[in-house]
Amino acid sequence: MRRVLILLSVALLAACGFHPRTQLDLPAILGPVTVETADPYSPLGLELAKALDRAGATAPAPGAPTSKLRITGERWNTKPLSVNQFAQVLEYVTRYRVEFVMVGADGKLLTEPQSIELSREYTYSTNASIGSPAELELIQRELRRDMQAAILRRLDVALRPKA
Repeated sequence: MRRVLILLSVALLAACGFHPRTQLDLPAILGPVTVETADPYSPLGLELAKALDRAGATAPAPGAPTSKLRITGERWNTKPLSVNQFAQVLEYVTRYRVEFVMVGADGKLLTEPQSIELSREYTYSTNASIGSPAELELIQRELRRDMQAAILRRLDVALRPKA
């Protein structure tokens, strides 16, 4: 009976079109890729560089031409979303917007300049305000991780060879 349930659930997943996401595979013609950001210690830039390395964009030899993923803008914005009758904030929304472009080793644009904006809403309690800065930091870390994945998916689609 147990095997039948497992087999049935696998068949249902296959029938609905579910496929695990594959790892990003950059085209070999792209060559080594470096990430350029205004801040050399940008957490997003460092995470993107690691992810691109895992995707096969090997580290360039010194002085060798490389393709560049340029992060041209990175903005955080946190605003109140709702307030109570005493004008105390109950919820906030945090938005994270990143603009980027991919440039080939020859200096030609491989993708048009693009932007991605992600947001998260969270509640704020004046009684437990000590947890709010930690919660905001966690939300920002999650948004940064989601942004990295979104940028890599965009690059995967934009750089995929056209059939």
